[in-house]
Amino acid sequence: MKFMTATVVAMLLACSSVVDALSRDRMLEVVGKVHGRNIKLDYDDLAEDRAEKKCYGEFTRDIDPVCGSNGKKYTNLSMFNYRKCMIMIQEGTEITLEPMEFCKDVEMEDMEHIDEEE
Repeated sequence: MKFMTATVVAMLLACSSVVDALSRDRMLEVVGKVHGRNIKLDYDDLAEDRAEKKCYGEFTRDIDPVCGSNGKKYTNLSMFNYRKCMIMIQEGTEITLEPMEFCKDVEMEDMEHIDEEE
């Protein structure tokens, strides 16, 4: 009787070990796929740099503020067009011109650094 009980207990332990091993192997298989080194990044610094260079143009020093749909005020149309191009490349968001009332309580974006220097 003791031998039979010991045999049954041994078989149960062996079966549970196999189940644990199988579930652990399955977990490692899933984790390996999720956290493995098979990650492909589609980010290309050089392509982004080339695209950003297309944004550069002739800038004027005129102060003739314009308002963007992002709620920021730009010193002039050339600076707005530059930032519009950069925002499209970097964030995939298109901004448009808005009436100045939309930005009436906002400082000009390109002039923010001047306050910090003083």
